Amino acid sequence: MATDGTPEFAAKRCGEAIARLRTLRGWSRAQLIIRLYNELPPEDPNYESISETWLARLENGRMVKVQRQTVEALCRALRCSPQERAWVLLYADRNVLVDAENEPTPAAEALTFVMDRLYAEAGDLLSAMVEQQPTSAQDELALFEATAAALEYLIEHHRQATQAQQAQQAQQAQHAQQAASGYVVATPMYALRRTRT
Repeated sequence: MATDGTPEFAAKRCGEAIARLRTLRGWSRAQLIIRLYNELPPEDPNYESISETWLARLENGRMVKVQRQTVEALCRALRCSPQERAWVLLYADRNVLVDAENEPTPAAEALTFVMDRLYAEAGDLLSAMVEQQPTSAQDELALFEATAAALEYLIEHHRQATQAQQAQQAQQAQHAQQAASGYVVATPMYALRRTRT
């Protein structure tokens, strides 16, 4: 949260994502608020402050911060698909692999690392593959296939780098072993004669 009370960029992006999904569904703010009340338990600290004015502030980027459980409740209220939920959580700067009440699992930690490396090292390739398809054709299977292809590229790249590193280490070990055994690679005499002139 910004110390001066200005909205976080993530809260602005989250509000824009919520507004976009609500508009795509053709719902008014009042309709979404009714659904949101059904998703939030009455003991939730935000329950009393939820209103159309609150939603308008969120959608217009005037909310300072949005809690994880509120973002999740908004996703449920909007009946988000898994892809839409992941998109909203990304825009809200929340990790899709972790929930508010539990510690990250080893699988979540591994997937977070792999996603980070995939995005950093093969993100351009993945973006190009995803952009080739119209948005309407991007179903889950197509996204899985594009991601798998980018991951295969990343695996092969790392495999080749590991093999090159292992070959270099083996060569260094061989030279070290030869030096330790007293065997030194001799420089040919003709090479020495050339350097004396």
